[in-house]
Amino acid sequence: MTPTADRQLQLFDARRLPPDERAAHARRLADALSALLAEDVRLTVHDNRSTMVSFRRRGREVHYRLHHMFLDAPDELVGALAAFAHAGRGTAGRRRDAGRRIDAWVKRHRHRITGPRGRPLQPRGRAHDLQAIFDRINAERFGGAIDARIGWGPVRVGDRRRTVKTGVYLEEGRLIRIHPSLDRPEVPEFYVAFIVFHEMLHQAVPAREANGRRIVHGPEFRRRERTCPDFARALEWERKHIRLLLSSPA
Repeated sequence: MTPTADRQLQLFDARRLPPDERAAHARRLADALSALLAEDVRLTVHDNRSTMVSFRRRGREVHYRLHHMFLDAPDELVGALAAFAHAGRGTAGRRRDAGRRIDAWVKRHRHRITGPRGRPLQPRGRAHDLQAIFDRINAERFGGAIDARIGWGPVRVGDRRRTVKTGVYLEEGRLIRIHPSLDRPEVPEFYVAFIVFHEMLHQAVPAREANGRRIVHGPEFRRRERTCPDFARALEWERKHIRLLLSSPA
């Protein structure tokens, strides 16, 4: 791919297209997939922030759900999307290769993944700068190996909760979102940093399947989590201040 073509692909943003043009891109992609699979294809384009590609079969029809970043996919990537859903013997190797190519595309174009309600992720909060915390931890604890974006989740004023999910890592989108209840001066930076470290660790120690179960926080994950210098202090602070975390930020 030439530098010019590469630049054009980076500038493409399906969200800014008029509805008829976006639909035309979707039809072309569906037709190309249908031709490669020799099956009818129904395509739904979305702006989901977690699952970029999924499909299911209904008889001779394949239903794709694709993030809008794939609407300008080059021919080789359309081939990977088709191989990802191809049915038949001897396809395991091709599917793995297709998965790697799809993952590479998502990684390269993850700037197209938006934050809540279509807004870009905001790492700088009122009290804490998540990007600065992420960069420091990445250098000190991961040798710069963690490749992800980070930002604050949406603020829902007046939301009454009994539990709070302080952070989440979205694997396919390589996104980390931190709950906005942590973005206030009363929450110490060491606690925010521990939550960020925990979510970064999900990329370093990914979930695995065992006996039909998906293990997210396995022994290796817990071992590495305890290497955080503020592990015990953060858990103790959380235990004492859970009411603060459950309350909505002002």
